[in-house]
Amino acid sequence: MNARGLDDTGGPLSWYESLPFVTRNWLTAVVVSTVSANLDVLPAGKLAYSFAHISEKFEIWRIFTPFLYMGGFNKMEGFNTLIGFFLLYQYSRNYESGTGFNTGGGGGTADYVFMLLFGLLGILFSNAFYAFGYFFAKTLVYYVLYIWSKRNPTAPANIWGIPMQAMYLPFALLGLNFVLGNPYMEMIHGYAVGHLYYFLVDVCDKVYAKKVLQTPLFILMKFGVGDYVPPAPRNGMGAQGNNVRRGGIAAPGTVNPPNDPAATGHSWGSGGQKLGRG
Repeated sequence: MNARGLDDTGGPLSWYESLPFVTRNWLTAVVVSTVSANLDVLPAGKLAYSFAHISEKFEIWRIFTPFLYMGGFNKMEGFNTLIGFFLLYQYSRNYESGTGFNTGGGGGTADYVFMLLFGLLGILFSNAFYAFGYFFAKTLVYYVLYIWSKRNPTAPANIWGIPMQAMYLPFALLGLNFVLGNPYMEMIHGYAVGHLYYFLVDVCDKVYAKKVLQTPLFILMKFGVGDYVPPAPRNGMGAQGNNVRRGGIAAPGTVNPPNDPAATGHSWGSGGQKLGRG
């Protein structure tokens, strides 16, 4: 019996496989790390950012693991942790499935990976000047949310059922957290780094005709170029989790020839996944 076929009706496995490549792997890593830390399988202290441990004890993993711990499951943090999971899923999926910034990979997976690496380094660098904390998963999520809202200002979004355009979403979330007395500095931190990325990629290109950031070749070679296209349904139901490109665009592990405009230009094409409600 094909047990996998039982999920063809659109169950959890189909939902999971339908997620875009980066969102699926990022969400999985965050959920596994957060649950493991809360169950004391992997002490949260081992995931925390510490420049001293990195430089003196060569614990290099601490560069990345602070972005994989969303928070505790206790009464004080539990709700905010769940909200963090939801925001990661919702806005990473929206950004990756839509037409994102084109910094050399045609707006696809390679560009999104580069965007996240820029955010990771920007958050760590700015944390050296103002100690925001030891964990940055929520900060990176707010970074993505802010850039999505700038790139899709009129897209529909909502907070607790209150509809609004995406351009207002970051500030509505900030105001809500301030009124409720929830921590908001990590939100401001993510927005600030997100605005820097938006300025360097979008504003400098369109206003000053200068390309400041380009997706490195090694990332293009790893993930290919081109926009993300939702996978075709499986047996008429569900979807397989392939990281598909539009026709004629290189697949992961390949890259278009240097003279191919898809590798350097800003041709975003047509189609793509329609953004859902926030």
